[in-house]
Amino acid sequence: MNVDSILFLVLGVIWGTNFLFMKEAVQVISPLQVAWLRASFGAVPILLFAFSRRSLAKADLRNAHHFAAMSILSIVVPYVSFVKGTQYLQSGAAGAISGIIPLMTAVAAALFLPKDRLSARKGLGLLLGLVGVAWVADVTRLFEASSSNALHGTLCMLLGSAGYASGMVYAYKFITPLKLSPIALAGYQTAGAALLLAFITPMKGVEAVASVPASLAALALGLGLLGTGIAFILYYRIIERLGAITASSVFYIPPVVALAVGALVGKEGLSLSQCLGTAVILLGVFLARNGAPA
Repeated sequence: MNVDSILFLVLGVIWGTNFLFMKEAVQVISPLQVAWLRASFGAVPILLFAFSRRSLAKADLRNAHHFAAMSILSIVVPYVSFVKGTQYLQSGAAGAISGIIPLMTAVAAALFLPKDRLSARKGLGLLLGLVGVAWVADVTRLFEASSSNALHGTLCMLLGSAGYASGMVYAYKFITPLKLSPIALAGYQTAGAALLLAFITPMKGVEAVASVPASLAALALGLGLLGTGIAFILYYRIIERLGAITASSVFYIPPVVALAVGALVGKEGLSLSQCLGTAVILLGVFLARNGAPA
């Protein structure tokens, strides 16, 4: 196995374990507080790496409005929504549902990018993805009063996935033409998200996480340093070495990892329907990403 393959797998595992870390952190502080601290802890290594590469420039400030938009779409909305989703769902189920991100990206691209229309094959992929999400969330129980959390959590995960998808389309339309360094963009958007979240996050009670070592480690090391800082650096490193299309295939790994880690480490239940649902989501993603125009 070569270095690129190792980096690819490491990134997939990091992103897949994020959901268990979210579950641990949100037991102590609110979803907004988790998102703010994650962005803050994650921004530090990214900015340090960007400085070491001399990737940041004052001239980039003229594009601050684009960085703000990316901060909201690609970090604030997903981070808050995903933590809220894991508050209501098992971490493995939340991670499996997040596998729909590339599928939503394909749909968003078809809606907002004229050259990327929705083909019959991509439409089938969308349908399969929705069926997979229904299986993972156990949609047959959504009409029971006891399962309102499952519905709420699923909607939060879909909202967060839509944020990522919208961010990718926005980046393609407005950021790519700027020819910015990818690591610089990562630094600007994570720092911007940390600042924005600092303004809207209630700080009362946030210090409680310091008294729970497991939650603090999950937040600072798991979500912040690994899940955001190092993950961003690895992702853009893979893009540089393998190209954006190959790098995007990493999204196939986290749903499977999330289910496995949730079951083995988090001692969560793992049903056959969740495994089948995850497989159907990934099949839908494959069809949507590889569908040629009809």
